[in-house]
Formats: sequence, structure tokens, C-alpha cells
Amino acid sequence: MEITMIQHPVGQGGLFSGELQSNNSVLRWVYDCGSNQQDRLKEEIIYVASRGSIDLLFLSHLDSDHVNGVDRLLAATCVREVVLPYLSASEFAVAVATDVSTGALSGTFLEFVTDPSKWLIARGVRTVSFVQAVVEGRPLGEWLMPEPDGEATRRDDNRGLTIQWSEPAIKSRVVKGATVQNIAAGNSIAVTQDNSRIEWLLAPYAHKPSGRRIAEFQNALERSFGKGLTRSSIVAHARNEPGREKLKECYGALWSDHNKVSMSLYAGPQASPIISNLQLPFGLWRTPLQPMTEIGWLMTGDADLAARRRVNALMTHYAKLLDRVGVLVLPHHGSDLSFHRDLILDLPNLNACVVAAGPNQYGHPHSEVFKFVKNFLGFDGWHHVSQHPTSGYGVRAVI
Repeated sequence: MEITMIQHPVGQGGLFSGELQSNNSVLRWVYDCGSNQQDRLKEEIIYVASRGSIDLLFLSHLDSDHVNGVDRLLAATCVREVVLPYLSASEFAVAVATDVSTGALSGTFLEFVTDPSKWLIARGVRTVSFVQAVVEGRPLGEWLMPEPDGEATRRDDNRGLTIQWSEPAIKSRVVKGATVQNIAAGNSIAVTQDNSRIEWLLAPYAHKPSGRRIAEFQNALERSFGKGLTRSSIVAHARNEPGREKLKECYGALWSDHNKVSMSLYAGPQASPIISNLQLPFGLWRTPLQPMTEIGWLMTGDADLAARRRVNALMTHYAKLLDRVGVLVLPHHGSDLSFHRDLILDLPNLNACVVAAGPNQYGHPHSEVFKFVKNFLGFDGWHHVSQHPTSGYGVRAVI
């Protein structure tokens, strides 16, 4: 089985692509597709699309620098299923208010966030899966490991590799011939071949941060716009200047852009792999001087992981997979406001930390985050993936 995973150099944003090949069958997935440096993003989307159709597109959250390339990607290749966190009306309003406050709001973004499932299906997506978030402080039930059920493949072709959620959707409906479904927290996706599970897993985790400031934001929205706000009415307010100014004022109740749902993703084996060949990084594939023993990736989007309790929640969810993580993509572009040192210390076989950051006004990545990673992993353990074409980082392995 051949594995290729790449964090692409798109600047201030995120674009990851993964590819699994087994017996002439191929499975491909992408995590986030956006950037503030649009020229670089366009070039990398062309590269990703040239590889072929995409089975799964995971969107960590709805900030424009993580999703503003989705339209271009969907126009360039076929995407079968999109997985994103479920958002309440208030959490949805945070995404809109964030872009209003940063000046990144666009008409295409508003169309997308008004009804993501309708927007995606109109562009050829066959399944839209909303993952329920884990409420902070509420224990998650037993983590679910999918098993093959012997059912027919869900794929539109006969390439052999199939994907399967660990449990059926808790709610599902058909929209214009496509499926929109809600997935319970704790579910994951196994890869199977000929109805036999192979040792590869895609496990999302949508963590909902503390509700106190979200509640303050909700109260501010109600004071400005009244009760009963819907997605459509929020978008309507965002389309006019007075409404945008009020959204900016409401956004001040959050004091930062960290109080949002952001979906992490583990992509890797369930058991420690026997690696027969390993190359890295992306762009100049070569055998490393000190080979990695584990090749699983843990991507964290813009998750707020500055507090130990949130790190605990993440680590508890992924407890059975922590030993498999060899690459960690640091949260929020390496911001110190989203980072806790235990995020590194809790991963015993961590080999590399990746930070995806281009030119920005926030000082990402933070120097203190860099110092801690460098001191713990050495200089070779830090990989700043920026807008420079040669800065991408990847792992290519045969297991």
C-alpha cells in the first residue's frame, strides 16, 4: 500500500491532500482548501485536481482562508463527499462576522455559507456529511472503530477501495438526488477493499469551545437584530453596510476569533505500520536521514487548543491513535493563542510539526511556538509551509 500526504504551500490558509493506492485502486482526500494568497492557492489546486477525482473533502471550519478555494476545486475535479462540522445559527454567524471584521467577506462566501449543502450539491457533490461537535466538558462515549459490513460499495466506480462511516447517520435526507446526513460525534471512516478493512483510518473530531462567549455573542446579536435570527437573515444583514457594522460590533463580544467550532482530522494507520520505503518532504522527495517510525497526520485547523482541558478533550478522543501520529499540523497557523505545550508532549512518536502560514497581520507563526517546537524536536522538526512553492511538506511511504 502506497501513501502520499502533502501540506501544500498556499500561504495563509490551508490545503492538504492525501492519496492511498492499493492493488491499482486509489483513494484520495483533501483537508481544507483556502488561502489569502490566491495565486499560490490556484496553482496548488491545479496540481491536486490533476491527480484525479477526490473521494472526501474535509472542511475544518468556514473561515474564508480555509474554504475560499473550494469553488475552484469543485470546478476542476469531481468531489464525491464533503465532511464539515455542524454549526448552530450562532456559530454560523461567527463565521460571517469573522470575515466582516477582517474585510475578507465575498459574495461567493456568503452564497456558500447560507446553505453549504445546497451550494455543494449544485457543484456535483453527492454526499454532504455534517459532523456533530463534542461539547466541552461533556464526556464522549466509547470511540467508534468502523468494521466492514459486507454491503455493496458506495463508490461510483469499481476501483476496489471503499469508505465507510463507523455508524449510520443519525439523520439523513435526499436533496436533488444527493444525500445530506448528520454524523454523530465520535464516528470515523475506515477504508476497505473488497469488503475487508485495511489498516487506514480517517477520523474527524469537531470540538465546540466554551459556550460563555458564544452566549455573549448571541445576546449581542439579539440586541442588534432581534430574536429568531436564521442563516438567511444573517446573510441578508451581511450584504448591507449598516448590517455589517452591527455584525462587527457583535463580534467584539468574542474578543478574538478563537471561539468557533473547528474540525480536526487524523489520517493514518490504526496499527503501527511496517514501512518498507519512506520519502519526504514534498517537492524534493528524498529518503530522510532519520526515518519516521509513524506516519499518521493530525490536522487541527483553527482549533482553540491553548487550554489544557481542550487538549485533554482532543487527546482523549484520539487516545487509541496518539502513538500513530508522526506529523502534527499546528492549530491556527502557529498562533500562541491556540497552542499548549502539552499538545506536543502528549504525542510520543511525533517527528514533525507543520505550520501553514503566509503573509499575515497577526504574527503567525508565533516565535514562542517556534522556540518550543525547535527545543523539543530540533530544528528539523519545524516545517513552516508558506506561499513559497518549495516550502511544502509531505510524506510518501510504502507500508
